[in-house]
Amino acid sequence: MRLSVTVTPDDIKPDSKWSLTQGLDTIGVVERYDWPADSRFAGTPFELWTPGSPKTPVPRFASLEEATEAADEVAEQRARTSHLMPFEAHRETYRGSEITLTFHPATAGDRWRRPSYHSATLDGRPANCPAGPQETVVKKLRKAIDTRRADEDLLPMLRPLVDSRPNVKGMPGWDDGAAPKVGDVAYVWARGMCRRGRVVAVARTRATVAYVTASNPTRVHRKADKFDELVAG
Repeated sequence: MRLSVTVTPDDIKPDSKWSLTQGLDTIGVVERYDWPADSRFAGTPFELWTPGSPKTPVPRFASLEEATEAADEVAEQRARTSHLMPFEAHRETYRGSEITLTFHPATAGDRWRRPSYHSATLDGRPANCPAGPQETVVKKLRKAIDTRRADEDLLPMLRPLVDSRPNVKGMPGWDDGAAPKVGDVAYVWARGMCRRGRVVAVARTRATVAYVTASNPTRVHRKADKFDELVAG
């Protein structure tokens, strides 16, 4: 039933790459590779990539028609299990916080289209929801919770350090290859001032300083800079 699949040549590689769409959704991409004659893939040069499919092994076919028919089967399965209304796609409790993810299907009008997307709540409150597949969105939301928990632990240590000044000339820093350690107090240039905070991460040549401001001592900011740009506080 190829009527449900539209095959569109790629703008850059029209002779070797095709996009397969069903309605508003891209259900797959077919790409042809010119394998050497003695390759075990020479007889199946067409590779089919579909959303959510494992990256390996990639289904291979002898012709574009065979790959399109396989994509059509995927399309029919998607149609049988598709949702026309938003629905709760994921719910979990992570480190004491409840993550709820809602999937909103794609919609379209005569002259407009809105692609599918996710919305999220943390502990029942709307949260900024990153774009991407569901697994990626959940990972990023967990990371946001990790950051929030880390901020809660840092606040009691950062509030007594609140200080900002136009410059820190004459104060010692980390020069000549020296590096700060996690927990050191340091000044970092951020938001137009030198801000005093605590080193929370150290990489090969840069360190991240967490700090709060006098105007908003409940929000933790982070700024990374080179070792020789930091000043001991």
